[in-house]
Amino acid sequence: MMSLGAKITGSIIKIYTYKYRKNHLSLSRSVKFKNKKYNPPKGFGFEIKDFSDTKIEILSPNTPNESYAIVHFHGGGSTQKMNSMYRRVSEKLAELSNATVYSIDYKIGDDLIYPSVHDECYSAYLNLISSVLKDKKIIAIGDSFGANVLLSICLKLRDRNLALPDAIISVSCCIDLAATGSSYEKNCYRDPLYSLPKNQSFKEYEKHIRRRIKYIGNASPYDMYLSPAYAEYDAFPPMLIQCGEAETSESDNDILYEKALKCGVKVKMTKYYGMWHDFQYLTPFLKESKQAWREIGEFLSSVMK
Repeated sequence: MMSLGAKITGSIIKIYTYKYRKNHLSLSRSVKFKNKKYNPPKGFGFEIKDFSDTKIEILSPNTPNESYAIVHFHGGGSTQKMNSMYRRVSEKLAELSNATVYSIDYKIGDDLIYPSVHDECYSAYLNLISSVLKDKKIIAIGDSFGANVLLSICLKLRDRNLALPDAIISVSCCIDLAATGSSYEKNCYRDPLYSLPKNQSFKEYEKHIRRRIKYIGNASPYDMYLSPAYAEYDAFPPMLIQCGEAETSESDNDILYEKALKCGVKVKMTKYYGMWHDFQYLTPFLKESKQAWREIGEFLSSVMK
C-alpha cells in the first residue's frame, strides 16, 4: 500500500508533467535541472578531475573506507548532466558506505547517438580502475539510462575477460530500448512521469509509450550492448535491483532480474508499489524512498564486509 504522502506527491507530479505527457515530449530533454555551484556537506571533500577526457566528480568522506569505492552512473539519457539531484544521491551513497564516490559526468547533447555515451563511460571506467581505483573493490550504481550504461560496461568487461565491479545496484533501469515489455501497456495510465493522459488510448498512442529515443540512431535496439535486456548475465557479481511498480518501464527491471536469476547471479529485486521511475532520487522525503535507501544501505553493508 502506498503512503498518503506518496499518493499526494504522485498526483502533483502527474499535474506537473501533464503538458509534456499530452504532447509526448521527453522529460529528460524538456525539463532542465538548475546547476548551482556545489558545496559538499561538512565532513566531505569534493573535486572534479578528468579521466580519458571525461569529467568525474569525486566526493570523499574525510576518513574514507580505503578498501572500497563507489562508481556512480547517473541517468537522464544523453541530455542531463550531473545536477543537484544526482549530487544528493552521491552524498547519500557516501554517507551510507563511508566510501569515496566517483560520479561520471559524461558529455551530453541532443545530437549524440549510440555508442557515444557508452564508449565514453567505458573509457572513463577503464581509466579509473587502472589508476586511482586499481587496488580497490568497486560497487557500481546506475539509474535509468545510467543503469543501461553501467550494465553495458559490465557486459563488455566480462566479454573481454576484464574484472567486473564487486557489486551492482540498478535503480529503475531502462535496458530494453525496443520497449517490448508488458508494463508499457499495464502502466500506460499509472506512471505519473510517462503515462498517457486518460483521453488518449493505448492502441492509438502505443508508439509514444514504447518510444524509441533519438540516441539509438541507426543502431538496432536489440543490440545487447545498447539494450542489455538482450544479454545474458553469467559471471556477474551480486546485484540489487529497485524499481517502482507503476513505471512504464517496470518490465525492463523484471527482465534483468529473471535473466540474472537464470544465470545464477546472487540478485535481489524490490518493487515499490505504486511508485514511479527514480522515486528514491526524485522524492527522497517519502516513506517509500527512505525505505529504498535503507535497503541500499543494507546491501552496501552486506557486500562491504
